[in-house]
Amino acid sequence: MRTAMNFKNIIAIITAMTITMGCQNNNAAENEENLTLEGHYWVLKTIAGKSAIKGENNKPVSIEFLAENNIYRGFGGCNNYSGSFEKEQNTISFGPARATRKFCQTTMDQESALFEILSKASSYKLSKDTLTVGSDVNQVLAVFVMQGPTPSSK
Repeated sequence: MRTAMNFKNIIAIITAMTITMGCQNNNAAENEENLTLEGHYWVLKTIAGKSAIKGENNKPVSIEFLAENNIYRGFGGCNNYSGSFEKEQNTISFGPARATRKFCQTTMDQESALFEILSKASSYKLSKDTLTVGSDVNQVLAVFVMQGPTPSSK
């Protein structure tokens, strides 16, 4: 009788664990499906296959997407920049970046590369907390990591 009771308890525990794990997997998939470009603060992790460097005053290179008027904006490492974007499903195109005109010796090359990449970008992929921007030949151009909501929406 005691063995039967232990067996029932084990089955109940396994069933509860299976249900709990299934719910966690569904929530993860649901969260990934609900992830959007807009409303998040994205920090540059890699650019053209190289690790990104921080900008002036140790400030990270970033981008934000504003749903209203399809505006993107951010910090390029030296200058603040902005422009317009268009997206559908997994395709994206960026209008020319307008930027302030400061000169920063150590970060200008990366900032120029960022603006060039944005002009060539044609695809994007969101996964967990990562935004991957790619070309039309599936080449990864830049990877950004979500750092939270946009500063303006806090």
